[in-house]
Amino acid sequence: MKYIISIFLYLVGSISFLILGTSIIACSYLFKPRQYDKFAKLLCRIFLKTFFIKIEVIGSDKIDPEKTYVFMSNHVNIFDVFILYGYIPNFARGVELDSHFNWPIWGATIRRFGNIPISQTNTRSALKSLSHAEQAIHNGTSIIILPEGHRTKNDQLLRFMKGPFILAQKTKADIVPTAMVRAFQIKRVTHWLVRPGKMKFVFGDVIPYDSYKNKTPNELRDIVKNTIQQLIDNNR
Repeated sequence: MKYIISIFLYLVGSISFLILGTSIIACSYLFKPRQYDKFAKLLCRIFLKTFFIKIEVIGSDKIDPEKTYVFMSNHVNIFDVFILYGYIPNFARGVELDSHFNWPIWGATIRRFGNIPISQTNTRSALKSLSHAEQAIHNGTSIIILPEGHRTKNDQLLRFMKGPFILAQKTKADIVPTAMVRAFQIKRVTHWLVRPGKMKFVFGDVIPYDSYKNKTPNELRDIVKNTIQQLIDNNR
């Protein structure tokens, strides 16, 4: 039965995603990004509902929807980006692996949406991407980035990359650590099955630039990783 349920969810979800993708692409030609941002967030939340994934949002009152932040989160499964875009109230765009921009439909969607491609193998290209993200922050766009770079295979945090923390320090941005809790029980990278259920999306306390400006990127990385781990442990 669990296989039949998953196949049904993927079929319905595929239709939902086609609607989401084509709608965002169309809106990108007709409106400015901020004009259709709330609509895009709504589509992301509807997409999650087609998989019967219920999200409990905790701590969103800690952030100012009008401010610009660097949002950092753990990376669990294919639903992460929809949760992040759907439930982060700020106008934000993501830094995403460059190979994703070659995927059918998804690639066109995130390209028109304004996400920033980044390479994990080409250092020069990665630095250029971080420069684009830096410019976006200066222009008032929050950045969403997943410091692990890969989805977890065992529900444990992977090693965090240093680039996101160099970006935060260069832009003097406040950091918002967030955590997706119990997402691994719904979908894991090692299996295609989807198990509908309830999970939590937790906002941690804002980490102001003044509190970390004298830290090294490695020290800041450890602070953020430990904070995200605490959010996970405290909300299981």
